Amino acid sequence: MTQARVWLARIVLVYSLLIFGYLASLYILEPQAHIARFGVSITGTPESINFLRVGPGALFAALAITALYGLIRTEYLLPCLGFIVLVISCVVAGRLYGIAANGSSPMQLSELRDEGLSWVVMLTAWLGCRQARPCLRAPNTNQPPAP
Repeated sequence: MTQARVWLARIVLVYSLLIFGYLASLYILEPQAHIARFGVSITGTPESINFLRVGPGALFAALAITALYGLIRTEYLLPCLGFIVLVISCVVAGRLYGIAANGSSPMQLSELRDEGLSWVVMLTAWLGCRQARPCLRAPNTNQPPAP
């Protein structure tokens, strides 16, 4: 059961890597086309386009890199997953505040559903992985072999 929890955490990190990598590429490579889907337009000045690249684009790239690092370095799987859960918690809280303050639309509710489901899955994996912590320790090569 412990190994299953670790594998769930790895699967969630692979999902995070793919989804955040994809979102980063949209915001960095084609920010105007991507935000037009949400009914948002920008002036087209270098500052407004670059704002999207260094704001959400960089944030999603950092989350994708965090997920990749957690996959590569097993001893950091739990902290990397925890960091992603924390950021997505803030995203969901911000989305809920925006809906409460400005009202909702079908697009807002769709985004909330997707972010909320992702958050639940990520939180479940993180909590399960915390219980599997002994399986995540890096091998200690400084210890003499057991007799």
